[in-house]
Amino acid sequence: MRTRSGECGGDTVQTRATYPIWIALASAILWGLWWIPIRAIEASGLTGIWASVAMNVGAMPLLLIVFFVRSWPGPTPLRSVLGACFVGGAVMLYGAAITETTVVRAVLLFYLAPAWSVAIECLFFGRRFRWFNALAFAIALAGVVLIFGGRIDVGGWAIGDTMAIGSGISWSIGASLIFSSGRISVRRLALYACATAIAIGSLTALLLAVPIPGARVIVGSGSLAVGSGTIYFAPVLLATLWAARVLTPATITFLLTAEIISGVVSSALLLDEPVGLKEFVGAALIAAAALVEVLIPAKLRAPGVHGG
Repeated sequence: MRTRSGECGGDTVQTRATYPIWIALASAILWGLWWIPIRAIEASGLTGIWASVAMNVGAMPLLLIVFFVRSWPGPTPLRSVLGACFVGGAVMLYGAAITETTVVRAVLLFYLAPAWSVAIECLFFGRRFRWFNALAFAIALAGVVLIFGGRIDVGGWAIGDTMAIGSGISWSIGASLIFSSGRISVRRLALYACATAIAIGSLTALLLAVPIPGARVIVGSGSLAVGSGTIYFAPVLLATLWAARVLTPATITFLLTAEIISGVVSSALLLDEPVGLKEFVGAALIAAAALVEVLIPAKLRAPGVHGG
């Protein structure tokens, strides 16, 4: 017979096991508010992709301080470094996609990422595609389509659309590499991801012939970039990578779809964009899809429960 103390101990362990899930959800909500500091930096003079680059540059001082405060014993596996670089690429490609295509298309195309994540797990991690995976896909897709009024088409394909798909694929690969690397330093992962994002963003801006901002604009936007990068971007990146170490790629990607919810609500409140019943129902469906992907497998793994 299990004692009360044993039950309490089990409850404590189970509660701790849910920490990454809550961290991922909180990170997703904050990612949905990403447009606020980006818009502020744009308003200060840095346009388009340079605003995203500036925020990453602004996050570097804090990430460097955190990195050198406590050294990580031993080398970082190459797989972890590659995973961080793919995540950094995903962050910057998504930021670039928003400036090169409509936000609707960028969001919809990026959130094909759960499909890539499940495919990677099935191909390389021996995962079986289960009925609840298909259910989560269907619910999430229905929610996204409902939020955007069903306006999904492939006409007028733009380079930003390619960037959005590339961002989702890059995130899925990066999350898979990080998850399969074992115990690794989040501080190093964040630093590598941020540095990669800066490099890819700068190269993309040059390839797209985006005008390079002048010295006066850079100086004027510097304090805002450092402030938003330090207070907002760096902590969110660290939290997301911490969760990516312990959650499967498909699980964390589904959880990050909560970004759509905070994005829709915040834009409605702060930009006076209309939000009606379909937006709220769509957001609820997206949240339900994440719960299906997380809670049903946990239930099937519970003692005495056998899933089909």
